[in-house]
Amino acid sequence: MKVLFLTVRADLGGGPEHLYQLLANHPEGAEIWVGCPRDEPYFSRYAELLGADRIVEIPHRKFTRSALFRLAGLVRSEGIEVVHSHGKGAGLYGRLLAALTPARSVHTFHGLHVGEYGKAKKAVYLALERALGRLTSRAICVAETEAEAIRAVNMIPAGRLVTIVNGVVVPDGIERPALSETGPLKILAVSRYDHQKNPDLMIDVAAALKGRRAFEMVVLGTGERLEEMRARVAAEGLGDMVDLKGGVPSSRPYMRAAHVFLSSSRWEGMPLAVLEAMSEGLCPVVTDVAGNHDLVDHDRTGLLYAGADEAATLLAGLGPDRFDVLSGAARAFVEDGYSVQTMARRTYALLQEVAAHDD
Repeated sequence: MKVLFLTVRADLGGGPEHLYQLLANHPEGAEIWVGCPRDEPYFSRYAELLGADRIVEIPHRKFTRSALFRLAGLVRSEGIEVVHSHGKGAGLYGRLLAALTPARSVHTFHGLHVGEYGKAKKAVYLALERALGRLTSRAICVAETEAEAIRAVNMIPAGRLVTIVNGVVVPDGIERPALSETGPLKILAVSRYDHQKNPDLMIDVAAALKGRRAFEMVVLGTGERLEEMRARVAAEGLGDMVDLKGGVPSSRPYMRAAHVFLSSSRWEGMPLAVLEAMSEGLCPVVTDVAGNHDLVDHDRTGLLYAGADEAATLLAGLGPDRFDVLSGAARAFVEDGYSVQTMARRTYALLQEVAAHDD
């Protein structure tokens, strides 16, 4: 089986990490190429896994005809059988390659990201996806709520849609600080400073929690609003409690120093950062939105909230006994059904079916 994976992002994020885990867990006999931007850290990580000669550079979050034709040349010259695209931009390349070459298309949506679109833009996007859907042999959803949303708008024939939930590396043993009645609650968030990740809500939660219990919040991630959010933290007198660190190579070391993982997203596909945090034994406190509530059963595997005051109340009331129960249940939940090996095995089995022209 010869597969070309495509992503228009190789910077820090769940999508690039998802692809990295697919590459790291590929079956013997699979020949793999990747088309991606020269972003760090994942451009180098992909090259380390596969070799620099297996990486084709394409623009960051931009479609160009020159990149499309360069990819088409690779597909033809190497006899690539399946193109597996990840996310909107890569999906345009992948499905057009299925029209231009003998390769067949598999596309992973990574969420139905139309929450910031106006009515006209949403209609145009859905019309484009329906057209591209006719060129798609299989489409993968990373959460069942995502699949339900895609079926509801008829983006692709239902028979071509399959759900393969995200997977993460589950560490053999975990070490995290004990939560005490008197010590600070250590909160971690991993965010992009954009509309979807809703960083304003994250700061609202910190402001609402201030004075109700001692806490330390560390936020990892980048985005165009980072400096704006740093200014807001300072203006609201949260500087001693909230540290917006920016981008880091790996969030795992920070997870092992935290008690709680906080998400402020307006929507998700299947959030890898939440899964990773649960695998490390953190208690997830996340917005009650699609993607998050695929993973978090309120008061069983974590806590769901709708607004800043509700989140602050939940965090203020999280004692050691309840924390131990929720964090243990969160880790067990991921161990049981969300390992990266299971995700990779199911994905490659689907790619093999497509490569064999088994529609």
